[in-house]
Order: sequence, then C-alpha cells, then structure tokens
Amino acid sequence: MRKIRIPHYVIAGLTILASSATAPAFAQLGATGRAAGASAGDVVQKAQDAFVQYRETIDAQGIVVREYVDSSGAVYAVSWRGPAMPDIHSLLGAYFETFRQGANASVGDAGLHATRVEQGDLVVENRVRLREFSGRAWLASALPPGVMSTDIQ
Repeated sequence: MRKIRIPHYVIAGLTILASSATAPAFAQLGATGRAAGASAGDVVQKAQDAFVQYRETIDAQGIVVREYVDSSGAVYAVSWRGPAMPDIHSLLGAYFETFRQGANASVGDAGLHATRVEQGDLVVENRVRLREFSGRAWLASALPPGVMSTDIQ
C-alpha cells in the first residue's frame, strides 16, 4: 500500500466534520445502556456467536451502527457503515479527545482511503470508498474473553 501524506489541515477538517455530523447519537464507547438516539423499534439485538453480542441501529440516513456489548451491557466496541459518517464524537464519547490527538499525531501516516489511530487502549479504523463510509473503534483491554478485534465488523 502506497502511503500518501495528507496535510494537517485536511485531517483537522475531517475531525471537525466528523464531530459535527447531524446523525443521531448512539451509545458511547465504554458506556452501559442503549443507543442514546434510538427508539425501541430502531435497535435490533443480535448475537454473532456465543461470545459476540451487539445491538444494531439504522438511522434515517441509512447509517448502520453496531454497538458491541459485554455481558454487563458495557459497549466495548462500535462499528459503522453507510452513505455518510456517523457522529463520531457521540460514538466515541469520552474517548473522542484521545482519537483526535491520535489523528493529529498520525498526520503523515494516513492513507488515501483508510486511516488507523491507535492511541493507548483506543483503536479506531475508518475507510471511505465511493461514498461508502465504514469503520470501527474498540477498547483493546475491554474485549471480552474469546472476542478478537476481527470479530468487530
């Protein structure tokens, strides 16, 4: 994969754009509970397998967000896909500032269509291709036993 340098102001602009998206708020990484912006009909409880439980929400813009929850209901990971970026600030909650600092620190490492920020316990991956946005974020130390980062889709 060829690395392309992206100017600092482009990364800063994307961070601001992502934090000001108009999509409804979802459950925050590390929080316990249901999706903050979802009504009862919007959340579908699913099990990928015996170890992986998630709640899936689809908003009016067609953005699908999965909140991966442990046995206590705490969100240890989130993933998204759709025609626009979800409200990353709401998804990451208290970890948004850590993400922002990591994104600013990795300015020269960003790819053209994909970025990865690994800052302490937080890992965030984001991809865009032909107006299709997708990504995932997780807390490495919070992954339940038997769950791998590859299970977060």
